[in-house]
Amino acid sequence: MTPVFLGQVKDAKLSLDKAGQFKDYLFTLNGKRVELTVGKLTHPRTNSQNRYYWGVVVKLIGQHTGHDPEQIHELLKQKFGPKWFFNQMPVPTSTTRLDTLEFTDYIEKCRLWANEFLGLNIPLPGEVMV
Repeated sequence: MTPVFLGQVKDAKLSLDKAGQFKDYLFTLNGKRVELTVGKLTHPRTNSQNRYYWGVVVKLIGQHTGHDPEQIHELLKQKFGPKWFFNQMPVPTSTTRLDTLEFTDYIEKCRLWANEFLGLNIPLPGEVMV
């Protein structure tokens, strides 16, 4: 099992939360080739975000338009979701890859669109129980 060490980058310098433990681990690798991966720490979207999206945003738009939740989700994903490109053609991907901040932004775009395009006011997460 390979441990994970967290830290922060400031002015192109890495400061580890548990530098001593990291150094101890490096001693176990003495003389070996290693691989180092550094990336932005992300937090997957939460269950409450998912419940709000499906139980409020998608549900209210579906009720308003007469479409089923999967159709609404596909529409919103096409319009606001993450995409990859094939021969310059945007292809939507799963929203499950979004972290908490990205999913919050995605939901807000969906809410604003529903208000502007459909005249539908979707309550904020704290304004409704799901």
